[in-house]
Amino acid sequence: MPRSARGRAPAPSTARPGPAADRAAVLPSPWVLAGAAAIVAAAFLVGWPAIRGAWLWDDDTSITANAAVRGPYSFRAIWIAPEGPDYFPLTTTAFWAEWHLFGDDVTGYHVVNIALHAISGLLVWALAAAMRLPGGWLAGMLFTVHPLCVESVAWISELKNTLAQPLFLAAAIHAVRADAADRPRVTRDDVATAGWFLAAMLAKTSVVMFPVVMLLHAWWRRGVVRPRDLLRAAPLLVVSLLLGLVTLHFQHSKAIGDEAIPVGGAASRIALAGMEAAFYLGKVILPLGLLPIYPRWEIDPPRAWQFLPWAALAAGAAWAWVNRATWGRHAILAVGFFLLMALPVLGFVTIAYMRVTWAADHFVYLPMVSLLIAAAAVAARWGASLPERSRAPAAAAGMALVAALGAAAARYGAVWVDERTLWTHTLAGNPDAWQAHNRLGSILLVEGKVDDAHEHFVAATRLRPDLSETRNNLGLTLWRKGRLPEAIEAFERSAAAAPGLALPRVNLAAVYLESGRLDDAEAVYGKLLEAFPESSMVRGRRAEVLVRQERFVEAAAQYALLLEREPGNALAWNNRGVCMVKLGRAEEAVACFRKAVAVAPNFADARQNLERMTAGAAAGPAPAPPSRP
Repeated sequence: MPRSARGRAPAPSTARPGPAADRAAVLPSPWVLAGAAAIVAAAFLVGWPAIRGAWLWDDDTSITANAAVRGPYSFRAIWIAPEGPDYFPLTTTAFWAEWHLFGDDVTGYHVVNIALHAISGLLVWALAAAMRLPGGWLAGMLFTVHPLCVESVAWISELKNTLAQPLFLAAAIHAVRADAADRPRVTRDDVATAGWFLAAMLAKTSVVMFPVVMLLHAWWRRGVVRPRDLLRAAPLLVVSLLLGLVTLHFQHSKAIGDEAIPVGGAASRIALAGMEAAFYLGKVILPLGLLPIYPRWEIDPPRAWQFLPWAALAAGAAWAWVNRATWGRHAILAVGFFLLMALPVLGFVTIAYMRVTWAADHFVYLPMVSLLIAAAAVAARWGASLPERSRAPAAAAGMALVAALGAAAARYGAVWVDERTLWTHTLAGNPDAWQAHNRLGSILLVEGKVDDAHEHFVAATRLRPDLSETRNNLGLTLWRKGRLPEAIEAFERSAAAAPGLALPRVNLAAVYLESGRLDDAEAVYGKLLEAFPESSMVRGRRAEVLVRQERFVEAAAQYALLLEREPGNALAWNNRGVCMVKLGRAEEAVACFRKAVAVAPNFADARQNLERMTAGAAAGPAPAPPSRP
């Protein structure tokens, strides 16, 4: 027997491992590769029902009607002075790249969202591994197939969520590694944490509480937060503060504007936050009855029972604190992470989405990670404690749960295939969703189903009589139904509710014009031109009213100003020519008609007017019916 085998440990080898050993140390095992492939496959299986889904909801604001996305790349328009309601420049850059790759083909956008979601599932697994918690693969799979994630993945605009999540998880993984190294100097992991966090904030600032979560993690590891931990988190806190203030500025100055959101005072907000926290926790545990728009709770003034969630959370926190030497420490980390990450959307700060409802699935896409990691770790440790013969049935039960969640997610994903399906499903579960009535009514109006659209707009206006958009849409159906006095009233109330919006006043002026109230129409267009002097549409319509009022000198002046901006506007050339005829300025009229024909050779009215003038018709062409350059 060799001497080493009789009790003496063999001497360590000084030989350098060969290339094969190096590769074996770097390459993941077949089981790891299989687990990763399973997560990616699950993401695409769950996301498949919506993969060819249409544009939804505010996809127009984010992409299809966003000049910064559709035009040449502009660093200023995206990073310095964006026009949109949010400051998410990294997400807008991603939208720009997608638009120039995919255009109007929605499939590419959905594939990107699903792929990013799959990456997040893998990173959830990696985060659990970095924290040395068992069940990491299960946590990643639970996140991948959880029905609460469907809204973020199936809705193209929520790229801000699916992009911010892997960036945030990468920052968290490096933060855990940096904390485990516990070195006094700045490490590569510290730098990587800061870089990934900044990128996540530029994708979506809902990760703003990450520096505080880092401190919670430091307490979880050592039972105390040291000055060194505060120093490590300090630069990230500065980033959070600065970009958080930028986000609030955009939300209040652009997304919300002058609209009053009925949240209530401090007591109402406290009650709302507790109810939302409890609601989200319940949906993570039992994701049933999912809706794009949930019913809005009445919290102004709050009732006593609406503070009960806070009492329950406080009792749970006290119980966990008493048991912090054992399970309580883990519970505080999991639930604390969840609440901290959800804090910006719990109602303490007014955000634009609160005009629709209080709670939404996409708000917990990031926070829910901690609960799933904790649940998977508990399941893994419980499974490991079972007798050998019971482990296979327990694993089968776990896979059955994953399959059930995936099937539920796929079914819900089919709801997000188009707006009609989306809003029909919403109204089946929440008949008082004014936004669903408003959007579904718009679809029906485009299809020419005026009566059906009208019923939805009546419901939307009943539910939110204070909103300009519901009144405006109601006015459209009243106009189409020929009920002009009622349409005028609806547009007047819409304009009064949002003095800064042009559309209700444009519609109001058009109905005034159709009703023969020319002076009222001209007054509205005049006010609009004061507010929007660059609007060619408004200038053209005002000129049209002036023609009807036989104020040809003023009408001709308006058309001249319009043509300075749009020299290729054939209709404006024709209408200015009509004004010249009425003013007896035949040569100028002929020149205008020739311009119109040159711009649009098939423009019949302009050609006929030119022929009459050059043929010497004494009367000249009569003014054209109301036209809109």
